[in-house]
Amino acid sequence: MAQADNERCFTGIIKRWKDIDGNSAVFSRIVMPDGLLCAQAVEQGKLGTNLDEIAIMILDMGLHSHAGVTTKIFDKDFFLN
Repeated sequence: MAQADNERCFTGIIKRWKDIDGNSAVFSRIVMPDGLLCAQAVEQGKLGTNLDEIAIMILDMGLHSHAGVTTKIFDKDFFLN
């Protein structure tokens, strides 16, 4: 779950696995009104913190409001990221 505050909570999926070296990993994907939130971490506590912070950046700081720098090539916009 990503929680920006008490009224803005979003749920999604969480996956757990171990890589070929035996290191644990957790991943989450959450669909939000203003975008898709994805994060990965070594432990679930850190993943939850990351999800909360990204949700605040999307909702309050306009993380997805600017598409970034583009250039015109053959009358089409291409993103330079």
